[in-house]
Amino acid sequence: MPAQEPVARPRRRDEAKIYFRRKLIDAAIEAIARHGLSGVSVSRLAEYSGLARGMVNLHFDRKDRLLHEVLKHLADAYRASWQEALSRAADEPAARLWALVEHDVARKAHDDSALIAWLAFRQEAITNPAYRPLCDTRESAFFGTVKSLCAALIKDGGYDIKVETAALGITFLLEGLWLDWSLDPQRYRPASGRVVCRTHLAAIFPRHFGKAARAADG
Repeated sequence: MPAQEPVARPRRRDEAKIYFRRKLIDAAIEAIARHGLSGVSVSRLAEYSGLARGMVNLHFDRKDRLLHEVLKHLADAYRASWQEALSRAADEPAARLWALVEHDVARKAHDDSALIAWLAFRQEAITNPAYRPLCDTRESAFFGTVKSLCAALIKDGGYDIKVETAALGITFLLEGLWLDWSLDPQRYRPASGRVVCRTHLAAIFPRHFGKAARAADG
């Protein structure tokens, strides 16, 4: 999850609604990270946002609407974040795939509260299908990108592996790293995550991520 940016105070009246809704979304993310989905309340939203209870009720009169808006915000922010990382990568499929991996492994652009909140929504999605499209690791934009990059590598390297299998393995691996971080953030080490991911990629795409490929990159 990308780091949250400070919300600038509105200069015009027509910007106020967007400003207050964003303040409440950020407050809800903090409340979920600290207390879980069941711990989101008007009093906590008021506390974490610094807004009056009446303002909270004015902008989000129903908890389910607020939570759906929060999850949509998290999904949109994550998509924008990994797409930005991809836009800075070189054109080669291997470089672009590694840019996606590095984006999640390094966690430089991620906000801890946002990731904890996203994981809370994933847990809730087991019994609430309405959340699934927004917190599915196989969300079409991300998974489609991983699949297209895997397809290009398979074609270029002549690898004997199905595109779907390769893409799922990478996706599951990254998700496992998120879960490992969430269980013990102090234990998580990006360097270890890179080694694990590089080893996996070298096993399925040796010509692009194996020792020979790393040596050629310098």
